[in-house]
Amino acid sequence: MIIIPAVDISKGKCVRLVRGKIEESIIYYEDPLFAAKKWEEEGAELLHIIDLDAALGIGNNYDVIKRIIKEIKIPIQVGGGIRNLEIAKNYLDIGAERVILGTAALELNIIRNALINFGSDRIMAAVDHVMGRVAIKGWKELLELNAELLCKNLIELGVKKILMTSIDRDGTLKGPNLAYSLRIASSLPAEFYLAGGFSRIEEIISLKRTNIAGVIIGRALYEGLIDFKKAKEVLKIVN
Repeated sequence: MIIIPAVDISKGKCVRLVRGKIEESIIYYEDPLFAAKKWEEEGAELLHIIDLDAALGIGNNYDVIKRIIKEIKIPIQVGGGIRNLEIAKNYLDIGAERVILGTAALELNIIRNALINFGSDRIMAAVDHVMGRVAIKGWKELLELNAELLCKNLIELGVKKILMTSIDRDGTLKGPNLAYSLRIASSLPAEFYLAGGFSRIEEIISLKRTNIAGVIIGRALYEGLIDFKKAKEVLKIVN
């Protein structure tokens, strides 16, 4: 299991939201490249970059992300507003390791074609939920759709990597709400990553003996509640 630092971008800045609300954004770096370089220097194996403006349909930060991909040597997965194959291809062509499809994950034809065109290693499906109900379009729309059913449908199509985010905890520092996501991850044949609310090293350690492949952490790293280097070392020695 790996720890993946999040670099969320809005209006060209590195920010974090609370429960996905843009009006509650916290700015950590004026230039997101500084954040990306910080995590690279501290030993991150992978970066998680999200274009919040594209996810919300209020613009995009493509040029900023392109610059980060050019400057950073470690792999980067990119998400936020990637709702068609053209956008996905653009990011992969400029060097992203993989793209994350969230809202587009509901369009099974898009997922199917993405898998055919780019391969399962370069596609991650994001299943964002509130207590099991799927949310889309930058978390603005909550659907009467069960997250577990969506995961099953995606896996049947050939998706191998799924990111599950508990929206009700994201950015709150109140600890993750893992029971639902862990139940799904333990019963389905895919590589699962979790996000939303991580605030202590102990929460990460508790996942060590599960089949979770990685955790995405943002605010807790930026505010020093979790020391990235220390967390990495602790994971190494925990059996």
